[in-house]
Amino acid sequence: LKNKLSSRFTLHPSLKQKAAFTLSEVLITLGIIGVVAAMTMPVLIQKNNERAWLTAFKKTYSVLSQAYMMAYEEHGVAREWGTSRTTEGCQKIYTIMSPYLKISDNLGFKRPKGLKRDWRDLNGSTLGNGFFGTSTYNVVLSDGTLIAFNHDDALHMPLLQVDINGVKGPNVMGKDMFYLALNDKNGYPVISGYAMWWVYDGVSCTIDKNASPGWRYGGGCSTWIISTGNMDYLHRNLTLEEWQKAVSALLIKNGDVSLK
Repeated sequence: LKNKLSSRFTLHPSLKQKAAFTLSEVLITLGIIGVVAAMTMPVLIQKNNERAWLTAFKKTYSVLSQAYMMAYEEHGVAREWGTSRTTEGCQKIYTIMSPYLKISDNLGFKRPKGLKRDWRDLNGSTLGNGFFGTSTYNVVLSDGTLIAFNHDDALHMPLLQVDINGVKGPNVMGKDMFYLALNDKNGYPVISGYAMWWVYDGVSCTIDKNASPGWRYGGGCSTWIISTGNMDYLHRNLTLEEWQKAVSALLIKNGDVSLK
């Protein structure tokens, strides 16, 4: 009986042959998987990077906003701190802000070690070596964020140059590097992006090499993120109309001294 059952349920030789994959079939399958992976991986990596940059920006913005608020309680709004674009002025900004920040490395006027100097804006143009130079007072926060304390004489207020992931790349304006101004609105402390009034007339956060941003490509991206909470400018061209609608409240108009 056992032998009869065994012979009854034995696969036909032709079926056994069909159950296996040939070498060519395996190679074709692997090739298809490789092509699909090659097509989807860059998109997944870009989305992951964008998510990481956005999260880090929001965290840094929150940390700096809290520090500015506490500094305001003792020293008033930043434009009243009596600072200027000098080494003394930059160090004074650090002195006022540092008690409210978790600083792991005080670099002073030294450039950060290990930070590549090929800083670029969003259209690929090189920015030179000045973003964390010897004229700004530089520190490293406990989470690795780089902060350069600077001053904008046109805005008459402290300017923070931030690299949200420290010495890691890509070192691109609008991705991991940003400008933040210690601004004020109706006498109340507010951190804005680069708040020059003429930034309103050009999308200074764009990947469009044919655009006329009026300033650096990516120089105003912090203003867009603060206003909208996203970094969609990395994969599309912002229109001037939507740019002006989003950032107008964070820009100082010509002749004004603070946000309205």
